[in-house]
Amino acid sequence: MIPLPDLLVFAAAALLMVLTPGPNMIYLISRSICQGRKAGVTSLLGVVAGFFVHVFAAAAGLTAVFLAVPMAYEILKWAGALYLLWLAWQAVKPARVRRSRHSSCLRTRRAS
Repeated sequence: MIPLPDLLVFAAAALLMVLTPGPNMIYLISRSICQGRKAGVTSLLGVVAGFFVHVFAAAAGLTAVFLAVPMAYEILKWAGALYLLWLAWQAVKPARVRRSRHSSCLRTRRAS
C-alpha cells in the first residue's frame, strides 16, 4: 500500500500538470473555436483519457519495466516516432487528397 503522504504528493503533482496551460489547452481552445462545442468536449475527453493513461502508467511503475526490459522501451520509442510521422503526413498531405468541411477555421469564420 502506498503511504498517504506519498499518494497526496503524487495527486498534487498530477493536478498541477492538468492545470498548467500548454499544448493541450491550445488544442482544445482552437478546436472549440473552429469546430464548436461538441468537437471541443470530444477533444477534452480524449485529453483526459490520455492524462489518465499517463498517471496510471506512472503509478504502476512502467518506468521500472522499461528499465528492466530495454527492448520494450526501444519498441515504444519507435512506435511513437512512426505515429508522429503519420500525424505529420496527415497534416501536410496535399489538399486534393484530404478534404474536410472543417479544413480551415479561418475560411469558415470569414464565410459566416
